[in-house]
Amino acid sequence: MKLVLTTVISLLALSFFVMDASAEPGRRQGDGPFGMDGPGFGPPGAIMERIAKHVDLDDVQRESIKNILEAAKPEIKALRERAKANRDAMRELQADDPNRSSIVINIAVENGEIATQGTLLFDRVHTEVHAVLTDEQRQTLEESRAKLREGRENRREKGRRGGKRGEPESTE
Repeated sequence: MKLVLTTVISLLALSFFVMDASAEPGRRQGDGPFGMDGPGFGPPGAIMERIAKHVDLDDVQRESIKNILEAAKPEIKALRERAKANRDAMRELQADDPNRSSIVINIAVENGEIATQGTLLFDRVHTEVHAVLTDEQRQTLEESRAKLREGRENRREKGRRGGKRGEPESTE
């Protein structure tokens, strides 16, 4: 029983991740160099601009990356649609539905499959884009990623008010 409960809770937690991963178009996505650090993918144009912001792409590279992103678009759309259907099903589910537990488990399992497929898709796209870049461009992107991670950690450490979390705000 404990194992079943742990499994269900894990699947539900994963389902919330997937619900976020299937963000509606236009929603701000990850702020990494590929525009894909956070859950989900941004629009292909935004991803291209994020890459171009960090490295100098030539016309051939731009076209190659655009083709890679365009080729992945139908798969991304299908994953988003599946996740949206699951979100809608969860919203419409009544608390007193006698089949609620089994429905929620099925949705959670489906969301796990969506997350897995999304992760594999992300990795494939990332690998294909990486192959288009030169060694120097890859190095530049890695340095940009490191700066973004460092900035994110600094913001997280300082909190919203400029002090470390859990410490009183400075009154200087």
